[in-house]
Order: sequence, then C-alpha cells, then structure tokens
Amino acid sequence: MISLFLTAFGVLAVGANRDARLASNRVVPEVAQPERWQDLETSPYDNIVHYNGERHFKNVKQLTFGGMNAEGYFSFDNSKLTLQATGYGTDCDQIYELDLNRDPRQQTLRRISTGLGGTTCSYFFKEAENNHRLYAGNFWNVNITGGDVSKTCPQKKCGNISTITDPVLKQLCNTSYTWDIFPDYDIFKVDQYGNFVQRLTNSPGYDAEGVVSPDGKKIAFTSIRTGDLELYIMDADGTNVKQLTNTLGYDGGSFFAPDGKRLIFRASRPKTKEEVDKYKKLLTYHLVEPIAMELFVIDIDGKNMRQITNLGQANWAPYYLNDNKRVVFSSNFNASINGFGAFTLYVVNDDGTGLEKVTYGENQFNSFPMMSYDGKKLVWGSSRNGSQYDLNLFIADWTDEVQTYSSSTSAPPPPPSPKSSTSKPIPTTTRHSPSLTMPFSLFAVLLAILVRN
Repeated sequence: MISLFLTAFGVLAVGANRDARLASNRVVPEVAQPERWQDLETSPYDNIVHYNGERHFKNVKQLTFGGMNAEGYFSFDNSKLTLQATGYGTDCDQIYELDLNRDPRQQTLRRISTGLGGTTCSYFFKEAENNHRLYAGNFWNVNITGGDVSKTCPQKKCGNISTITDPVLKQLCNTSYTWDIFPDYDIFKVDQYGNFVQRLTNSPGYDAEGVVSPDGKKIAFTSIRTGDLELYIMDADGTNVKQLTNTLGYDGGSFFAPDGKRLIFRASRPKTKEEVDKYKKLLTYHLVEPIAMELFVIDIDGKNMRQITNLGQANWAPYYLNDNKRVVFSSNFNASINGFGAFTLYVVNDDGTGLEKVTYGENQFNSFPMMSYDGKKLVWGSSRNGSQYDLNLFIADWTDEVQTYSSSTSAPPPPPSPKSSTSKPIPTTTRHSPSLTMPFSLFAVLLAILVRN
C-alpha cells in the first residue's frame, strides 16, 4: 500500500516544479521516431532521470509525474502497465493502467479498482486482448454509511500512536517499523473496465501479492491462512491451491522465473527467541516488522528452497531477468556508499554470485523493478526528478552492452566490487522496510510505500 510519506531530511531529488518534471522526457528530435512512445530515443545521462553509471539503461523515460506511484507491471504483450497509486482522489492505494505506446503526458491514468477500501498487487492475465487483471483488496468488506467514499481506507494499526490504548500494541508501534497485513484482503479477477469477474481467494485472513505464471496457467500469492505468512500457488481460476513454504517468517513478493519452474521471493527469518516472540506477537495484531529480508528461490512444487543473498538490511522486490539466471532487486545494504536511507537496484545471479549495482544517484529510492516479457525494457519506481512527496515510475531500454560516453558526458563511476553471499552487512545509524526508529530513517519513510503488501 502506498502511503504518503514525509521526511525531515528532504534528500530526494527535487524538481523545480511539475512543469519541469513533465518536460523531463527528453526525446531527441533529430532521430526518426518509431510509432510506439515507449521506443522513443532520449538524451542520455542527464543526472535527472538517467544518472551516470547506469550502463544497463538507455532511453530512460518518466511515466508518472507526481504523487505516490509504484509496482508497475507489464501486460504480457508489453503494451500496457498496471500500477498502484495514491493521490488521485483517494487516500490509499488504488489500481490504475497506462498505455505504454502513447505519451503519458497526454494520458490520464485509468482506474480499474472500485475506489473503495484499499488495494495492492495488480497483475495482468495472459490473454491476447488483455481482457482481465487481478488485484488484492478489501472493497467487498467496506461498509458505506454515507459521506465520502474515498475515506474508506483500512486503518493502519500504528497509524496514530497517540490514540492507541492497548499498551502492548503501543509498545510494538513505538519500537518497530511495521506493515499492516490487512485480514480482509482477498484476490479478485476483474475485466478491462474494472468490473468484478471472480473472487479467487476466500479464506480467513490476508491473501494478496498475486502474480501470474509465464504460461498464464498459475497464480502465486501470499496467505496467512495457516497462521503464518507463506507462499502458495493455485490454478488461474483459483482452484488446486497448494502451500509452498512452511518456515516461520514472512514469505512474500514472489515472481515466477521466465521458465515458470521457480519463484523468487523476499523473506524474513526470525531466529532468536526474542525475534520469534516479537514476530508472533506482531502477527496477532496483523502486523509484520520487515526490517531484515533476504532473497530466496523455490521450485513451484515447493522443493529446493534456497537463500541467495545474505547482505543484511532489507533486500526485496526481486524479479528475474529474461536470461533466467539473474535477478534484479532493491536493497539498502550499502547505505554508507549510496547515501543515508537510500535504496538501490542491484543484479545478482540466482546462485548468489556476481552482485552488480544498477542504479546510481545519491540518496535515491529505487525499487519495484520488472523486466518486459521480451527482455527489452525495465520499469521501476524511483524518487529521481521528484519532490520530497513523489515516487514515480520510469521505463528504460535494458542493455548488457558496454555503453560509450560523449565528450560532454563524464564517465560513470566504476561498479562496486562484487560481494560474496557471506559478506557482512554494513551497519547504519538507525519493503514496506527496515528501521527500528522510523522518524530518523529515510528508509522507513520510503518503505511506507508498500512494496507488495
């Protein structure tokens, strides 16, 4: 769920005004342009939307221009984007769509959710005409008795600590950064107009974070139906549900590998008695404290689960690249280099080797990456070219080629030295995300942006 964030530090990239941000898609006019907007060529390395060092990116373009926008996911034909956003007439996340073949500055985001309650984690079904989507929400459980229907957002347990009367909950909220696991979230199938088609989950407790397999036949999701947050898989019509994980801790944000045989996901793993007790206590209040997450891989039959990062801090929002070997993800493990509270995109092999930094720019937030199904584009959320209240979506051509730089452009900084999967986390002073002292961490501020929760 994307919630409006405030920061006392104001370290996000700040644009002069909205008009300047709208002009940031720097299309090179001399070049003959293809028909699709998403393929237009842009000026490279302007340190506003494309930073020096981001060698995997070409033709970086901004898709949204203000507000809180996140979790942009391609349709299977790569022509559309589904996303969740706050700030377009509602107080919490709703689901919207964007046509990638048209200039987004000439579009109005098209909402496909009801506008009632909260939503999260939308995704396209695999269909020739893109007729259906899924998302999780609690609109079915909203009781409207009058007044403004935009004020029907689910209430966050730690949203207003001063009003909490339960001493245990108040202590947890004062000492933890939390995500709400809303117990009435279920996964729904809707048509291209947002009309209800089918309720895909109907068990007590949180069901969300659904994604469709490459062949369109399966849906992976997270559920608390057994009392812990585990991964499940089911047929695309909601039948044949099978539990995949069964280890204490939050398992979520999963995505299929391109071959459809594995899932990459984020997970917390409380180990000490104190960590376990706190994790279980938070769950009784429908909360999790995602201050330490690593990446795991598991086969879709539930076998061969293995951890692929051991970086410390918050490692989350993983997505397989189309080579079926590398994973792009977001992390703040190297905060001492990237800037206080910064989140950076990295690529790593799914055996934990070959860590490489992808995004640059000091004190930037970069997350929610997804590669297009043809392997040509990457979409992600970033604080670049925004005010301190903005998180926007960007799209770029993905390349593994070594790029050349013009004489007017400084060479990019060298990539960081690869770290082994056993490297120790770099301590910081202080997905959803990690920080015990939310008021003092930009990370805590930004990761109030949901993630896939």
